[in-house]
Parts: sequence; C-alpha cells; structure tokens
Amino acid sequence: MITTQLKKLDEILGGGVKNAIITDIFGANGTGKTHLALQISLKPLEEKFDVVFIDTTGEFRPERLLEIIKNRDLQDSLLNNLKIARVTNTKEQIKLLDKIKNLEKISLLIVDNVANLFAYEYSKKEQFMQKYTEFMKYMYNLALIGLEKQIPIVITNQLLEKPNIEYEKLDFIINNFTHQKIKLKKIKNYYEGEVYHPFTNKQKFCYNFGATGIIEQS
Repeated sequence: MITTQLKKLDEILGGGVKNAIITDIFGANGTGKTHLALQISLKPLEEKFDVVFIDTTGEFRPERLLEIIKNRDLQDSLLNNLKIARVTNTKEQIKLLDKIKNLEKISLLIVDNVANLFAYEYSKKEQFMQKYTEFMKYMYNLALIGLEKQIPIVITNQLLEKPNIEYEKLDFIINNFTHQKIKLKKIKNYYEGEVYHPFTNKQKFCYNFGATGIIEQS
C-alpha cells in the first residue's frame, strides 16, 4: 500500500493505493491527474524502489517533480529511481509491458493517459472492433503485472464532454479492470475528488495545488 500524501484520500482508500489492483485517476485537463500520480510515486522513490512512468503524450516535465521534491526537503537523487518511458504509438505501449515484466525492483507502475494513443490511432469507424480488442488486451496485461508483481498500477485518463454529458475515454473497458476510480474536477477556487469503489458509496475530498504538490483543502 502506498500513500497518496493526502490524509483524507488515504482514509477513503483504506490507507492508500493498494497492491495488485489498478487505480484509475481521471478528469478534465488541468485537474491534476498527472500531479497526483507522481505524488503517489514519492514514497517508493524515497525507499529507493523503482517506479516506472509511461508517458503517452510527451507532456511529462521533470522540473515540476523536482520542485516538489525540493520543497519537501527530499533528496534530488530520488529521481534516479524514476524510470520514464516515452511511447509514441500503441505498438510501443504494448511491447513495453513485456519489458516491465522482467524488472525486479519495480514497486509502482504509472501509465499517464492510458487510452490516449488507442483512441487516436483507431479513430475510424471501421477500426471500432480493433481498438476495443487491442485496448482490452492491454488492460488485461496491466492487471496481470499488478497481480504477478503484487504492485499498485495507477493509470490516468481523460474526461471528455459533450452537451449535457461527461464520459471517460474507453471507460466501459477500463471499468472492467479497475478496482477504484478517482475523478478529479475543478470547483470555483478549489478542486474536488470523488472516489468510486465497487461496493461503497461515492466519497469526496477537496484539494488544491501548492509548492509541495497537491495539498489538502479544508
């Protein structure tokens, strides 16, 4: 189990992000999905375990994480154990999982914007079945890695909007493999998270952004 560094969220999750399950962090742009995923990585990095971060958008910036580490009075050397893997297509994204299976010290796997490349590459109507088949296989293999290595898997995903409706990219596949979901959204001058568990009511926490990362909002 790994702390999110947010007391209220840890309480809702029963102590933090648990081993062997997939946690889905989703929301609109600018709500802190990647921030929260990286914040979850801090504890294993402190303990000198490897964290693998798969970047599907090319938007990862180590400068922000380094700033958070310094503001928390932690050592810059933490970043030595953060393994960044930039993928530019679904073939690379899929193949990378085979390499990750052979890593021994890994304690956390993060996939930032998990559905991004699949939604982009298979955007035509005639690719409908291929997109869902390939993405379902990918999510299945992610789940296997979590089980076999007994580590948490954290994915982020985009929340999209149409008139009078919100929907998560490829959500009906993701929902079959995720055990807990954290929806992030902006409300006026602060942010709110909603946590969904299969057998419990939706629970909420409030947060904001500070020098040390995502912080509690009273």
